[in-house]
Amino acid sequence: MKRPYPPTLATGWTGNPPLVLELLRYAATASSSDATYRIAFRRLAEVDERQFQWVLKAGLGPLLYSATDEVDQVPAARRDILRSADLTAQVRHGNFVDAANEIIDACRDIGVRVTLLKGISTSDQYYPAPHLRPMGDIDILVCAEAQESVESEIVRRGFTRVPDDEADGDSYHGVPLFHPHRGVWVEVHNALFPRQDSLRRNSVFSPPHLDDHSLASTFQGRPVHRFSAELQLLYIASFWIRDLSRQGIYASYLPPLFDAVYLLKNLGRPLDWEGLLGSLDNDMAMASLYIMLVHLSRCGLHEFPLTVMTHLGENQETVGDLELNIIHFMLSNYLIQGRPFTRLFQSWHVLDNLLTPGSAGAKLLLLPWNIVFPPRVKDRYSLRYQLERVHRLVRGQRS
Repeated sequence: MKRPYPPTLATGWTGNPPLVLELLRYAATASSSDATYRIAFRRLAEVDERQFQWVLKAGLGPLLYSATDEVDQVPAARRDILRSADLTAQVRHGNFVDAANEIIDACRDIGVRVTLLKGISTSDQYYPAPHLRPMGDIDILVCAEAQESVESEIVRRGFTRVPDDEADGDSYHGVPLFHPHRGVWVEVHNALFPRQDSLRRNSVFSPPHLDDHSLASTFQGRPVHRFSAELQLLYIASFWIRDLSRQGIYASYLPPLFDAVYLLKNLGRPLDWEGLLGSLDNDMAMASLYIMLVHLSRCGLHEFPLTVMTHLGENQETVGDLELNIIHFMLSNYLIQGRPFTRLFQSWHVLDNLLTPGSAGAKLLLLPWNIVFPPRVKDRYSLRYQLERVHRLVRGQRS
């Protein structure tokens, strides 16, 4: 039987906690206006440049600016960087809002229901100020039958398609559209994951279930739909783990952790765990939620009911104690602390291997083979691919 909180491997944290963890704890506090929860200005004077730059790469400079106590006392160079990041984020978020309003109006005019996804939804719904949530684009969900008409209407309003770019047969969204004056990208989704993705199995992310758990809401006074908090949390965790296991550990994958923290903090009601677990019939989604909740718990950011953690630990077959410990170790050292990963291989090689079906022992035995020949790489057995890997490795070591 899996334990809900297996033993934790050492994270290597000594002295002050990592700057990202301090930001997460600030976000998770019940009263962030209280100075006791804020980050002392002296901390920004002493934190090493690697951690400071990691926060900036994640787009969290505005949040750090907001979280720092007596920010005017921060050394001028770093204070100016944070202030500039905050002002830039406010302007950029204004462009996102204007673009989102146009998209919502476009859907309304052709009679299509639109559901807001990811940052454009969570920033407006859970963050203390929307511009504190970094965004790369606007993601919306419409029914598959309406996708083409929605994209055409958006293009008619000033967005442009990427030349010579076409969605493949497994795509779950159309070709990204770009607004040249606002500098904003938009993706019109007809589903949450690609057709062949394991997360599309069973019913939890099926169109009927998404419809049943999409709630009427507003954005800037305009009618929209958003996922229920329970479905939102599951989607955040599932997409986060999917990205990490396919792309690797990058600073840009920090915001989903803040999304989860702010959702749990500012929901204003207890989560319906019974309803969420009762509808959770996808093993990978269950494992993804389990990984995120355990990580948040181990970081001291939120306590979850023991019954919930036990259910998630015992009712999914993807991650056991060993896999969970290794993933938590990697997240703590390379995502939270921003330490560089080895150049010999990429972090997703390990994460993808740990999240495949099978026993922990088999996964560890197969890990060297899967590092050399990554299963998700189409040409992994070709000499050309392997020579290119060696070339990148040598070039990286020299730079």
